[in-house]
Amino acid sequence: MTKSSHQDVESLSGYVWRLQQTDERMALAIAQRFDLPDIVARILASRGFDLDSVPTFLFPTLKQHLPNPFSLKDMEKCANRMADAVLANEPIGLMGDYDVDGATSTAELKMYLESCGTKVFTFIPEREDGYGPNARKMQEYKDAGCSVVATLDCGTTSFEPIDFGTKLGLDIIILDHHNADPQLPNAFGIVNPKRLDEDTNHPCRYLAACGVVFLFIVALNKILRDRGFWKDKTEPNLMTYLDLVAFGTVCDVVKLTGVNRLFVKSGLKQFSTGNNIGLAALAKQLNLEESPSTYHLGYLMGPRVNACGRVGKSDLGMKLLSSRDPIEATILSEELEKLNTLRREIENDVFLQAMEQVESHPLDKPFIVVQGENWHQGVVGIVAGRLKERYNLPVFALSIEGDDIKGSSRSVTGVDIGTLVMNALDKKILSRGGGHPMAAGFSLEKSKLNDFIQYLTDSIKPELLNQAPSDLMADGMLDLAGVTPQLVQKLELLAPFGEANPEPMFIIKDVRITYASLLKNGHLSVGLSNRDGLKMNAIAFRSADTEMGKAFLTTHGEKFFDLMVTLKRDTWRGHTKIQIQILDAKYAD
Repeated sequence: MTKSSHQDVESLSGYVWRLQQTDERMALAIAQRFDLPDIVARILASRGFDLDSVPTFLFPTLKQHLPNPFSLKDMEKCANRMADAVLANEPIGLMGDYDVDGATSTAELKMYLESCGTKVFTFIPEREDGYGPNARKMQEYKDAGCSVVATLDCGTTSFEPIDFGTKLGLDIIILDHHNADPQLPNAFGIVNPKRLDEDTNHPCRYLAACGVVFLFIVALNKILRDRGFWKDKTEPNLMTYLDLVAFGTVCDVVKLTGVNRLFVKSGLKQFSTGNNIGLAALAKQLNLEESPSTYHLGYLMGPRVNACGRVGKSDLGMKLLSSRDPIEATILSEELEKLNTLRREIENDVFLQAMEQVESHPLDKPFIVVQGENWHQGVVGIVAGRLKERYNLPVFALSIEGDDIKGSSRSVTGVDIGTLVMNALDKKILSRGGGHPMAAGFSLEKSKLNDFIQYLTDSIKPELLNQAPSDLMADGMLDLAGVTPQLVQKLELLAPFGEANPEPMFIIKDVRITYASLLKNGHLSVGLSNRDGLKMNAIAFRSADTEMGKAFLTTHGEKFFDLMVTLKRDTWRGHTKIQIQILDAKYAD
């Protein structure tokens, strides 16, 4: 990239840093009205909040802000049908996706139905089965006596297996959140806030599937209560499922605003009770001593549950999350830890092969395609994500298996990868596919690979290659001496952090790198010192082979840097300290 003007000098990672613009009068009004620290009020104002929207954001409550489940299309119809099955003591079949959202969705509904005394069959497909429901399992459920089958975090684009199951006489209920076509599958009912006939301003629009399933359980429970089902039984406390909802919501990287923020904020409180035996076992396996945050859910616990769907037996995560036996949960959490270690080894091997492909060819297109024979399907999505972060381009990672290709893609702002995949599906270039604006999975015949690449070339505008360097927006500037526990505590008022509510970022000016030591997985432990000699420690994840990492490792303390960082609490063995995470750096003026 070419350098910008002096005041817009690019960082070592190729970004231009800017400070968020803040409405000073609004920030002052927010601070005074809600008795908030200045830094918190300034961040709220810069993110577009005003005196009317701050209370809902900071203090959401289920009583006031939970949407009416029956406002979603087909909700009443589907909940009534499942209530009929519960009342008739019929077995019910569940089919979930193999990621965390699918595992939590399936665990929620499984545990609720079991509390009703219902026999439940569950199915999480293996990677080789492909995404979503399949005809073989539909037949098995029919043979087992099921009349109702629910697909969870899948089904909206699964036309053939849904049609097959419907022709068998199954009433199929789809509880999903993926993008929908104008034509919907031949199911009994479809509850999906992304249906094209749903209001685009519906408060449930950006729910993860686990959130949709929770609202379905709320609706189902109300119907059963109204029909007198709980008159002589102990009605379950639906709040106990919110830790699973929080887990799935965070790991599916949906917007943490509105109802999603309500679910995560409430779910993190529920998590701390240890009510879910599987989550408690997972936390114990990680030696998690503090109340969990979205960081713990997304970056520590999520990969372990995802690991079974990537390199192991896909239903292990769901079994852990729905376990009622502490011994079983401990065994399952240990197995997931082993699978996650294996997943990291496979991922690093594929990533190195992919990096070699990228670096050996000029970046002459506004997207990246990497491919390999029999790359493990469970890691190609992670590899695509890592390449996207490094090159700031949409990435398509393909595993070639004989005459077939299975791929995963990750995108950047401005390129809706989910729509691209759906359009390629309509054009018969892809045989299967689905996803979100920022991530998608797909399959195609090897003979159509050139057609697919040409389709991407025609669809993704080449101007992306010539765009100006991306901005990194800082929420404020600090001296190293300003990084205090009190500041971190104030910032936690804005949590939980995630998509659409990112952790605040700060520029720390004029620090010397006193040392940089290599940790496993390419992380760097970094020593910092300001011009007054104050010393603190920091970490830079997966940065050893980046320009920033190389600069840290070779500076020997003779140069000063400006750093872009996030700040968080880090508790270990009863001791709490500040973790400074370095995201980017540039040489100080």
